[in-house]
Amino acid sequence: MNIFKRFWKSLFSPQDIATFRKDKVGSSIVYIIVLTFVMFLPLAYFTTTTMNNALEVGESTLKNEIPDFTVQDGKLVTDDSSDDSSDDSSVENLPISIDEGNLHVYYDASGTLDEDDVDNKIGSFDGAFAFLSKEIYVTAGGISQSVSYKTLGIENKDDLLSLYASITDMSKIFIPVILLLIFLFALGSTFFRVALFGLFGYILTGFGRGGVSYKENWMMATYAVTLAAMFTMIMEWLQIVVPYGMEINLVVTLIVLFLAIRSIPAQTKDEK
Repeated sequence: MNIFKRFWKSLFSPQDIATFRKDKVGSSIVYIIVLTFVMFLPLAYFTTTTMNNALEVGESTLKNEIPDFTVQDGKLVTDDSSDDSSDDSSVENLPISIDEGNLHVYYDASGTLDEDDVDNKIGSFDGAFAFLSKEIYVTAGGISQSVSYKTLGIENKDDLLSLYASITDMSKIFIPVILLLIFLFALGSTFFRVALFGLFGYILTGFGRGGVSYKENWMMATYAVTLAAMFTMIMEWLQIVVPYGMEINLVVTLIVLFLAIRSIPAQTKDEK
């Protein structure tokens, strides 16, 4: 049975999943890689879109809407070039919030915002660049990173614009590299989950005394994750946040694996 038929059967047939325990290990490894890649597609799309939008919107936003600043002792300080004391709006209006569709830019030299505040302000599938008091915080596609101004070599707004220009030039290289790293992490995570589900099945079958080895439980777990994986992928494409999504996926996978084990003929178990 080819990989597409196995995928289709894995969505609704625990009985077929039980028969897949006799497949070659190599076939299951290929299946995990393909399944992870399919799950990775929405994350890759939204991450790439967010980054490209950030690069397109960023130049005009940084130049025109982010005030001049310097970094003193590692902290962001807004330049006040006005001699009129009534023009203190650059400080009073902090933090500054700029919304460009799914991209959000924040500037806050006052220390009012922190990373959690930024995460709470944006949608689950939105991206944000936040110039916080002591660091730059970037989040996109569920991945977040904070970097200090000193680490980036930023001492003023001109340094930021220069860094932005360099990043724009390198975007065709670093975006694929970032996506590759994310995929490898997702792949490792999938293998780890399959191993845990295989262990669960091994325990259910009496640590092999039921005639089903850990290898066979691992093979069944490989296909038992399919339904939950597809549900997660569809929700990510639709940008719908499912409450307790991880717990739901866990329960669904365990139920499918349990039903697959239950469907193994008793005589097959007794053969060993």
